[in-house]
Amino acid sequence: MSSTQSKFPSASREDWHALVSAALKGGDPQSLDRLDEDGLAIKALYDIASYAVASPDACAITRLPVNPASHIAHGWDICQPVMANGSAKDVNRLVLDELQDGVGTIWLQSLQTADLAGHLPAMMQDVVFAAAGIHLDAGNDVMAQIVAFADFAKKADTNLAASRFHANIDPFAPAADTDLLASALAYFMSANAGDVPPDMFRAQGWQWHNQGMTAVQELAYILASLTEILRQGMDRNIDPAHLAKHMSASLALPADLFEGIAKCRALRRGWGGIVSALGLDPDAHRLCIHGAVSIRMFSTVDSEVNMLRTTTALLGGAIGGADQLSAHAHNCLTGDDLLGRRLARMQQHLLIDESGLSRSLDPAGGAGFIEDRTGQLGLAAWSAFQQIEADGGAIAAHQTGQFTAMARRAASQRYARFAAGDLTLVGVNLQPDSRAFDTVLPYWQMIRRPAAAVEMVRRTAAQNPPRILILQQQADPVPQLAKLRGLFAIGGMQPVHMRLDGTNADAVDLARPDLVILLDGDFGSLDEAMQTALSGLLGAGKALTGDSLLGDAAPIERLASLVGLSLDLFRKGDA
Repeated sequence: MSSTQSKFPSASREDWHALVSAALKGGDPQSLDRLDEDGLAIKALYDIASYAVASPDACAITRLPVNPASHIAHGWDICQPVMANGSAKDVNRLVLDELQDGVGTIWLQSLQTADLAGHLPAMMQDVVFAAAGIHLDAGNDVMAQIVAFADFAKKADTNLAASRFHANIDPFAPAADTDLLASALAYFMSANAGDVPPDMFRAQGWQWHNQGMTAVQELAYILASLTEILRQGMDRNIDPAHLAKHMSASLALPADLFEGIAKCRALRRGWGGIVSALGLDPDAHRLCIHGAVSIRMFSTVDSEVNMLRTTTALLGGAIGGADQLSAHAHNCLTGDDLLGRRLARMQQHLLIDESGLSRSLDPAGGAGFIEDRTGQLGLAAWSAFQQIEADGGAIAAHQTGQFTAMARRAASQRYARFAAGDLTLVGVNLQPDSRAFDTVLPYWQMIRRPAAAVEMVRRTAAQNPPRILILQQQADPVPQLAKLRGLFAIGGMQPVHMRLDGTNADAVDLARPDLVILLDGDFGSLDEAMQTALSGLLGAGKALTGDSLLGDAAPIERLASLVGLSLDLFRKGDA
């Protein structure tokens, strides 16, 4: 077949408009347009012709990873999490498992600082420290961890500067102490050059995303944090060009791969604006971007679906050109296992070696939607960043709780959408899974996950199942029945369906229901004996019609009330 024959026939925008309109049975394609949670418009159709090819000077800002040649040749750095709160021997086994399967960097989470210097030889046994990347979780005791690793590196005849050690200090993380930035900058100025990690500072947008921040808020937080670190460094006469080379950012990758692509590109654009304002060349000071799969979208209910969420999230980071990618095991919330960790890292090997997603730079560039979405996110994040600056910068926002308030407010609004059924999660409130699930580990309990509300309801319902009767008057099938069963399945509840033609008042009394639902008609149409039997439930508001229950604005909260559970914490954003 010739190249001419293999091409698709040309199609105008009018042709596409007609096809979409036909699929909508004459409807306007604009009816598919929507707003995201930041209020930014997402259209059904975009005009690719309106996006000109970027100038060579702009390419590095929006397109290129830190090391384009290495990215094309070897792919991104696979940075895998390891829970480091066990014994040194157990942590060492986990680290070696990851490294032997081709992982480049180990993300040590929940690392214990007590006697870390004494535990490091056993923890890092058989690990080539100069070659293996080490990525700290950067809590408030990170300075002590850096000193311990610096001493360990010297004993291994190397130093932190020559290794792939990432301290990742974020002075404005959710639980960061107010004096962490001053301590980190003092170390940066006074330590020997060999003891300063390549990635000394990292704006942890991923953490704030999991606390509830929207995409725009997360990007604005990253830009404000990096700017504040640079500003405080310059106040101490640190060369911004030198400091910028020790900075990076971590952003969350959602299940929406297009969102992940646009977030990576928009962050580079914002960082380019910051370094350009300092008189630095953006091409010579590219920002290392660590893309970590969102945990807030995870669920313990039907946790296997987390594999699919992870895959599409990683796709977004891969196509967006992230320098590092991280994926937790699909069952990490309840305690991961060998298979879960292996699946998480093998997903990335498949994307690199079989899909070849690292062999081109900015493969989504030029697509109408991606370019528009990148521009919208970038402008909105820059505007939000400017507002943070106007209010006193990241230090003021951290000290006054502004970042926390932003995250809680966004989480509350997201939960309201989830409770109303406008936000769906497969296996949770869409095609709910009936299997039992485990309790979330303490390390993850502060994550503001929409699915947590349903998990609470289902766990409570399993401990004390409510008695629910669905009464039907007519002989014909009622469409409401399937909808009601689906609603109760979300909460892990099993209603009993009874036909009134074979049910008398004594049977209802004997069942002692906690809730009665009348499928068709109203309670005034029932006979006197049945009304008498239901009088107590009617008075307590525990006898409802199917229409009233299905028409409830927040059905998940209605389910919670059946098991005596209040979800006010989720609604108010104070969880």
